Amino acid sequence: MNTIPYYGPDDVKVSLKYEELVSALELALADFSKGPEGGVSQPLRATAEVTQFNGFLAAMPAYVESRHALACKLVTFYPNNSAKNMDTHMASILLFDETSGLPIAIMDGEVITAMRTAAVSAIATKYLAEKKEVLAVLGSGVQARAHIEAFVKLFAIKKIYIWNHRPNGAEHLAKHVSASFGIEVQVFADVESCVMDADVIIAATFTTEPILKECAMKPAVHINSVGAPRPQWQELSEELMNHSVVYVDSVVSATKESGDVIKSGAEIYGEIGQVVLGKIKAESNRRTVFKSLGLALEDAVAARLVFDMMEQKKLT
Repeated sequence: MNTIPYYGPDDVKVSLKYEELVSALELALADFSKGPEGGVSQPLRATAEVTQFNGFLAAMPAYVESRHALACKLVTFYPNNSAKNMDTHMASILLFDETSGLPIAIMDGEVITAMRTAAVSAIATKYLAEKKEVLAVLGSGVQARAHIEAFVKLFAIKKIYIWNHRPNGAEHLAKHVSASFGIEVQVFADVESCVMDADVIIAATFTTEPILKECAMKPAVHINSVGAPRPQWQELSEELMNHSVVYVDSVVSATKESGDVIKSGAEIYGEIGQVVLGKIKAESNRRTVFKSLGLALEDAVAARLVFDMMEQKKLT
């Protein structure tokens, strides 16, 4: 067997572009929501709990026929790492040849996880947000930064509001955003003030209890929630969930893995892939929530894009 190439974070960053990633994931999510005929095979993630250290290891395999993408991501999540100045998420992705099952590449999964999550939130926002000028971000970690980068590139964002439970984290992110994009940025001391005038809200926190609750918001605000990925965790209050139109990436995953969905008992209006297909309506004139758990198919599609780009570079 030939040596399997490894592509690190820098390779991934150079290879993945948000425009291409969004386009590929939009089609893949539509394929997923077609059911068996869509050519997507994706079981629920298998998880090993590490209770003693408040962490877990998950395996996320998927095959997306239309993208020739067969891959498995191994990811750990240790929320306590943030207090140690360590990454909370660590991940690697193994990509396979769909025709033989041979492994063809190993690559860093952390950059892919951040970028594909932000890209899927952007897809949801494209369809569900009435306006996209004022962005409120709850959190200041990797996901918060990735979402800001993606949204600034993909939408005409004019103002960004930031809140974080550690104020210095919000201030640090605000300085980075201001220097990088030249957009008006404001840091808020409380969640309620941060979201009051937002068109779009990104909730990207490590909380296990709701931080975004019913409060004064625009009637048609769109909320992307990418935190609280476990059945016992919540990022959004039950009242907020039950008074919003809720969309998910996968109904099966959300009803098994999302504490925001499970604990609230909120009705799921449908999958974002169904919106892309035109099978269900985008209720952009009402308050909408997109609850994103992150799907293995997203990692597989992104990994295949990286691999194809790296292969092209070999020919030039």
